Amino acid sequence: MIKSGGMAGGVSSSLGRYLGWVPLSPNQITVLSVLCAVAGFALFYLGNFWYGFGAFVLAFVLDAVDGAVARARGETSKLGGFLDGVSDRLVEFFLLLSLLFIPLGMTFLPDAFWILLVLFFGACMTSFVKAYANYQGVLSKEEADGMPGFLERGERGALLMAFMFLLLLNVAYAWVLFAGIALLSILTFLQRLLFVVK
Repeated sequence: MIKSGGMAGGVSSSLGRYLGWVPLSPNQITVLSVLCAVAGFALFYLGNFWYGFGAFVLAFVLDAVDGAVARARGETSKLGGFLDGVSDRLVEFFLLLSLLFIPLGMTFLPDAFWILLVLFFGACMTSFVKAYANYQGVLSKEEADGMPGFLERGERGALLMAFMFLLLLNVAYAWVLFAGIALLSILTFLQRLLFVVK
């Protein structure tokens, strides 16, 4: 579930209003997004890169829809929030892992594997700082939800999909976007850490 904040949040809310008729519960949509990511990973492993890319696009769309549908129907729950947080990490993990199977995925930049690890660390720690600050009572839920971020998950997901698309097209220097996403993820983690400490 992409949170309701920033440009991605506005898109998510609009999707929720238009897709409230979908005959699935928000939690079922969340689980379906993870299944699409697993399918995307399997397709990349088998060498069906464009079909895998399509599966990941669907996974991110469903991820944007689940929370919006829950809010539109008044079906938000703590369990839904928990499942959403877990699914966010799983979808990103399978997407990043899939990059290893693109033929040029690890040769377009010698240090690509390390950038991938830095990106995953930044993505996980950004969410962890927010959740743990609230869990420890350092920040209220409202304060934690209002934490700033250079790169929110919705925008990071869109940029990762753009990077994967460019990589599949074998666009030269697509790695610049990849490195930029990793850098912004780390900066967002540090930004939130300083926000909590202050």
